[in-house]
Amino acid sequence: MTNRKEKHDGLHRAVDKASDALGGMVGRASANTAGSTSAGAFVENAAIGDMYEIAAGKLALRHARSDLVKAAAMKMIDDHTTSTHQLRSAMLMNETKGVPPLPDSIDARRKTMLDHLEAAPADKFDVTYLDQQILAHKETVDLMTGFRDTGDNAQLRSFAAGTAPVVQRHLNHMEHLRSELG
Repeated sequence: MTNRKEKHDGLHRAVDKASDALGGMVGRASANTAGSTSAGAFVENAAIGDMYEIAAGKLALRHARSDLVKAAAMKMIDDHTTSTHQLRSAMLMNETKGVPPLPDSIDARRKTMLDHLEAAPADKFDVTYLDQQILAHKETVDLMTGFRDTGDNAQLRSFAAGTAPVVQRHLNHMEHLRSELG
């Protein structure tokens, strides 16, 4: 763990945090535009968001110091695995003409966030994980509520309506944990 800390102290951490915040803003902008109306963009963003949550949760299970953070990570893995299954079901139950299949890999923006999380020093990992979780869940709340309200596919709007409150609870929990860690 010392090597991780030596590689990613000070300036590197500040740049990573700024990059994650910028990525969060880009994600929220995307969620509030095409992701809130187009079934194709919605499906892609929802699926990649689930992949990110699962991968970040697995990193947190390995590296987090706080048992509360590890428990939250396990919850994210479970709930976002369920979300992926529900999204698949919504697509199968529905005639999704013109909607591409679920992506099978994570996008560059979220891969960068995972790289930053992996590089976080041991004593900063929990806070880095929670900060990223807050950004990611704000984006997903925007995506789910936007598509629920204005999406172009009734079955996927129903999925978004059912998923939005779960994601909002995740966001509230992550914000609460972050305030407890200081």
